[in-house]
Amino acid sequence: MASGDQQRYPAVILRTASDYAWRLLVLAGAFYVVVRVLSGLTTVVIPFLVALLLCALLQPLTARLQRVGVPRALATAITVVLAVVAVAGVLFLVIDKAIAQAPQFGDQINRLIPDVEHWLERGPFKVSAKQINTFSTKLSNSVTKNTSALASAALSTGKTVADVLTGVLLALFSLIFLIYDGRGIWEFLTRAIPRPGRQTTDRAGRAAWATLTHYMRGTLVVAAFHGVVIAVTLLALGVPLVAPLALIVALGSFVPLVGAVVAGVLAAGVATVEQGVVAGVIVVIVLVIDNQVEAHLLQPFVVGRYIHVHPLAVVLALATGALAFGIFGAIIAVPTMACINSAVRAGLGVPEQEDEMEPERVPEPPAATDPPAPVP
Repeated sequence: MASGDQQRYPAVILRTASDYAWRLLVLAGAFYVVVRVLSGLTTVVIPFLVALLLCALLQPLTARLQRVGVPRALATAITVVLAVVAVAGVLFLVIDKAIAQAPQFGDQINRLIPDVEHWLERGPFKVSAKQINTFSTKLSNSVTKNTSALASAALSTGKTVADVLTGVLLALFSLIFLIYDGRGIWEFLTRAIPRPGRQTTDRAGRAAWATLTHYMRGTLVVAAFHGVVIAVTLLALGVPLVAPLALIVALGSFVPLVGAVVAGVLAAGVATVEQGVVAGVIVVIVLVIDNQVEAHLLQPFVVGRYIHVHPLAVVLALATGALAFGIFGAIIAVPTMACINSAVRAGLGVPEQEDEMEPERVPEPPAATDPPAPVP
């Protein structure tokens, strides 16, 4: 390298780094603004995203009904009604069982309190009865002194119920239109893209939608598996509240890798309260085995066939989503990242199975041969 090039090389590096730095700052600022705006519109954003996820799950049924000759409006109505009936039926079953078995569970907790006090006195912590009574008195006084705070919490709970009802209606309304005219909505959005990039945007959007559809379908299978396993386990152990606990574990499965285990801790706690420590340990063992089956069988073969995302990226996405938007952020983090990955690959024309393709074999140079003998 010439001396002049050597002198200019640090300047080139610095200029390139600064160019990338201000671009990254702009992107970070734009991302921050988007997150702040979405955080202030959760009452609208969350119901719409829920409707989008449900549409990805239900739209294949509508498409199948249309293929057999059912009109689009009727197919949409049948799909939505079936979904509402299924959800309402599951909720009714869960709430009915919970109300019927809650008194039994409460009596068991009341019988357990003296055992806990005895264990605290005789166990490794050696807590005296006077200390236990002092703690109970302080807790009672704290509740008594904060009755106004409890009243305001009740009012905020009423407001939360109103927000939930509003969100449910908005999600249902959005779901109907997404199923009925999702293609028209997408075409309307793509018309806002400049014509040279319209085809690429359309291809990327369709790839992202296909990924979301497969993700929701596979995750539903995984959730059903977790729910059935925990329900059978609790029934075998004679633990009450089987339906609510199985539903909680199934819903927790929509957070990959850790959701079912974290939700299953509640089931293990109920089993411990009802049937003792051995039952709780059995539930924990079943949860660990169940999680291994998900990680090594269900995720690779049911979900991973269509979602090409590295496990490290999944963990980082979960952490980022949870920090930004809480539990709902953890739920949508992985499908969002998977859709972005598919959209970018489709937009760039990268094949989905590129990583599994064999590298192109480089032809070897011809073997060296002896030079021809000189002509005399």
